[in-house]
Amino acid sequence: MLSDKVNMLDYTVGSPEAKRILVVGDSWADVVAGGSVLGDSFFTRKLKEHGCSAAVKNIAVPGTMVTDWNAGTYLDTLKKQAKVHDYVWISLMGNDALIDMADCAGNKSKTADQCGDELYAKMIPGVGSILDAIHESNPNARVVVFGYDTMFGGLGCHYVASSMFPQCWKLFSKGGNRCFNTQFLRIQAVWDEVAKNRSWVDPINIIGVTQMAAGNTKASIGHPDMDSMGPAKYWPDYLGCFHPSVYSTQKDGSGAMIIMEEFYKQYWGKQLGCGNSTNQVLDPVLV
Repeated sequence: MLSDKVNMLDYTVGSPEAKRILVVGDSWADVVAGGSVLGDSFFTRKLKEHGCSAAVKNIAVPGTMVTDWNAGTYLDTLKKQAKVHDYVWISLMGNDALIDMADCAGNKSKTADQCGDELYAKMIPGVGSILDAIHESNPNARVVVFGYDTMFGGLGCHYVASSMFPQCWKLFSKGGNRCFNTQFLRIQAVWDEVAKNRSWVDPINIIGVTQMAAGNTKASIGHPDMDSMGPAKYWPDYLGCFHPSVYSTQKDGSGAMIIMEEFYKQYWGKQLGCGNSTNQVLDPVLV
């Protein structure tokens, strides 16, 4: 039950008077902003590492789609919680892409571009209504959004990607990875578009960060290597191929912590006015 999560996943980092952050969305947000094996979430651990104060409540629910959050009980809970939070971080549209694009591909006459167009057109009003509901509930709250990162590099993850956009890997065709990334990363374009006429929405772009961390010199933040998927070690099959890794050696950060570091650099360090590093928090070692 969503109401159970609201009461259960509540963290405070630093001062009790700190800014309040509400995390909303799907399993992607739940992985990085939910509890980890060390107790704190990857998000709160990163804030703590940099000396940031925040009170974080996570109401993200695995498997949810835009249609779950723009109406009914989930929307009611979101509006209620938005009233008492300074920031709302939303992670959505991954499940919409997973389900809707596989259905679209069932129509053998549609191209990957046409299916991507359908996803984009459907998401714009759906997420827009969620953003407007938050603003209506709390005009002072800021909403931060980003469109995931390149994924699907783990062993066997090609199957997941090809089930979404099989048109990208037709017999004798080339550029399958580029074709797929072009369509899947349109989720970022949705956030960028809906933010244009909503001054309370802050879209950031972390796409390419895990490729860079793996040493891909063709990638930079916001400009990934479109011919490659996300690095396998950061997008493992044991997390469904579309969640960042949560384990690492002490030398090599997990995908979750790499992404949260970029999130801090682009947004939270500025918004929370923090940046003093404390003792570094290392990821658990996978043995």
